[in-house]
Amino acid sequence: MPTYRLNTLAVAVAFAFSAPSIVNAEEAPVQAAKNIEQISVLGSRVSNRTSTESSSPIDLIDADDLTKGGFTELGQSLQATAPSFNFSRTQVSDGSDLFRPATLRGLQPDQTLVLVNGKRRHNQSIFGLNGTVGAGAAGTDMNAIPLTALKGVEVLRDGAAAQYGSDAIAGVINLSLNNSTGITTGFVQYGGTSEGDGDTISAGLNRGFELGNEGGFINLSLEYRDADGTNRAERDTGGSLNVEPGTLSEDVRWGQGNSESEFTSLFYNMALPMGDGELYSFGGYSERTALGNGFYRNFNEASKNVTQVYSDGFLPRIYNEAQDISVALGFKGDINTDWNYDVSAVYGENQYDFTSRNTLNASYAAEYLFNNPSASDADIAANSGPSGGYSGGFRFDQTTLNLDVNGIVDIGRGEPLYVTVGAEYRKENYEIVPGDEASYACGLANMDTSYPSVNDPDQFAQCGFQAYNGLRPEAANDSDRNSYAVYVDVETMITDAWNVSGALRYEDFSDAGDDLIGKLATRYEFSDDFAVRGAVSTGFRAPSLQQSGYTAFTTNLGSDGTLTQSFTANTGTAFPSALGVDSLELETSTNYSAGFVYDVTSELSLTVDFYRVEIEDRITLGSLLTADDVSFSSDAVAALQATGAVQANYFSNSVDSTTQGVDIIASYRTEVEGGNLGVTFAGNLNDTKIDGVNAEDGIPEAVAFDDLQRSFFTDGQPSERATLTFDYERDAYTSTIRFNYFGETDVKYFGNDHISLPGELSPTGSFKPTSTVESAVLVDLNVSYQINDMFALSVGADNVFDETPDELGDDEVLNFITNGAFKYPVRALPYGFDGRTYYAKVSFSF
Repeated sequence: MPTYRLNTLAVAVAFAFSAPSIVNAEEAPVQAAKNIEQISVLGSRVSNRTSTESSSPIDLIDADDLTKGGFTELGQSLQATAPSFNFSRTQVSDGSDLFRPATLRGLQPDQTLVLVNGKRRHNQSIFGLNGTVGAGAAGTDMNAIPLTALKGVEVLRDGAAAQYGSDAIAGVINLSLNNSTGITTGFVQYGGTSEGDGDTISAGLNRGFELGNEGGFINLSLEYRDADGTNRAERDTGGSLNVEPGTLSEDVRWGQGNSESEFTSLFYNMALPMGDGELYSFGGYSERTALGNGFYRNFNEASKNVTQVYSDGFLPRIYNEAQDISVALGFKGDINTDWNYDVSAVYGENQYDFTSRNTLNASYAAEYLFNNPSASDADIAANSGPSGGYSGGFRFDQTTLNLDVNGIVDIGRGEPLYVTVGAEYRKENYEIVPGDEASYACGLANMDTSYPSVNDPDQFAQCGFQAYNGLRPEAANDSDRNSYAVYVDVETMITDAWNVSGALRYEDFSDAGDDLIGKLATRYEFSDDFAVRGAVSTGFRAPSLQQSGYTAFTTNLGSDGTLTQSFTANTGTAFPSALGVDSLELETSTNYSAGFVYDVTSELSLTVDFYRVEIEDRITLGSLLTADDVSFSSDAVAALQATGAVQANYFSNSVDSTTQGVDIIASYRTEVEGGNLGVTFAGNLNDTKIDGVNAEDGIPEAVAFDDLQRSFFTDGQPSERATLTFDYERDAYTSTIRFNYFGETDVKYFGNDHISLPGELSPTGSFKPTSTVESAVLVDLNVSYQINDMFALSVGADNVFDETPDELGDDEVLNFITNGAFKYPVRALPYGFDGRTYYAKVSFSF
């Protein structure tokens, strides 16, 4: 009997409706038997392998469950339903207004592979900078994909690089697009926070149409979201020309919260039978904008401000714009009754642009005053340059070609050998676009000259826009590379109870080298109710073009708490070479997993999966180094001075690490008072340790990988995460209550171990060494009523009890350097600080 491969890297998932928020693939048949006979999943190349036969832990999340809360972004919805998935918040960090690091099992964003309909999706063109979770890692922008377009999500919690390719060290997330026809669905939602800000209007529309009479279809999704910003900053004591520093300001002048944003997207999914095969295509376009901000520039910061322009100081704004385009085209069909093929091409592109607003380039006015020492205040203001402009952008595109052939080989036993062989070619391009001259220039003449600041001749005026210093022409970059891979995947049943599979993959990158990796996995069923499973695999990840090609000048906090111009150097250039780093190498990994599935009763199921991920030569974006930090190397000091920056950093294969933990999922379903009750517990315990630091002889380990970076790797994401979800359905009513537990995070960034301040500056006599976000339980509540066949009304609240991190105290560095303006921490925030949000949604279907 033939088997059918539905796409290149994975097969479509049929999801069970009315299920708990997260469903383990082993448990799905218990609750889905009424609706479907078979579920095919990630983790197996065999298209007729049901989820109960999976040798890897897989979460199946239905689209309905993603939208049960008030979340309108895919990343937030996944975090609320899959505890191994983290979606950390970061505030006041370039680019963080639109993208957030999406991670599995506490690893980096670029160590999780994201697929759409089983095809590799492109990465984003930018990454978080120093002092953030996922710094230096360009993962996939999860929020570029609208919830309306999704049929469901699969999360493969196992190393799978040998099956799906480079990047799948932590696991794989597959997003299945909607393929329904003959029905129009949509929603309109309004929500906000209990503080009275963050008002958000969202609307989505989906419609599928039949193409021809042989099962063809096209499904279209449109989604729009308009969100006001939030602000939890408070009045500060920075002072102004007319107000003595130390006096509380009349108004809130700083910004600490979510940005004002807008999101528009259009996605499609289609298939058309043609002869003995099928033509298929899918893709989409999305555009997002956000208006964020930097740190407030105080009136008396002479190197950054010109009081003739901003007498009280100013809050520089950063307008972020992201565009995302993707399109896939493929054809699949049968070779004969036992073999079939799939050939496809996928193109994806991400663009990210920054425009500075309400800012200035202090060197313009300084140059004018230097050349016109008798200039009046009005003349200085008139010649201070533009108050905003384009600061630069990033581009990344990826083209992936695949050919897969799969089928069965009769090996003279009851169960055949299932075989997949394939080849992949990938082309990638990365570009850095420079900003307007005013965004980076030193004076109107843009000479390599420093000028005394207008308001304090003992300080030099900083060059470039404040908040987002423009990308300079010398940082402009247009790089590319290609890779190819060949792979084979086999699977069979040794006995009726014992499944074994294996995979081999060879992949070669034009700029980073090659590797041969493999995976062995097995599952043994002791009874209909109890089975064990396990796997061992090797993997790798090539350095991304974003890592090997990135260079820029930015503004960062120095060790004394002041904003300082910084530089990120290309690997192989003078500064990193002087410190022993001439190139980036492959990251390599070894994954081990073992677990069991136990159907305790017909109503209760339990799965437990242990894992261990060993990674060598992890690529990191190093901490910023001053001349004092590298004083042991005269070449490094000279290279740093040549950049004109005060501090610099670079990428390197600096560290080896081990991450281990356990995933636990328990699911219970029963009837209560004439309705259906579903209870699901999903928990993750995770721990990362640093095994070694890779530094050349004579280079201190702290230069290659310091305690600041270490704290983000080991403590920047919760080591404990859990959800407990209750779903109840009766007649026209459905309700969900979810308890979300987030463990503590604790990083050195914005602590006194990062910014060393004298204890006498604190009323308590000392400052805390680290920045801590305490553990918390957030409770979400949703109630829905089916008004009639066409309309449903949902109301709810997320974070019902208004949980936030502890407010900053007088002994917090961040409180001191913001003059009391910031209320909460701004790094390593797993659940944010907006507090309680509420929403009402009208859904329709006809």
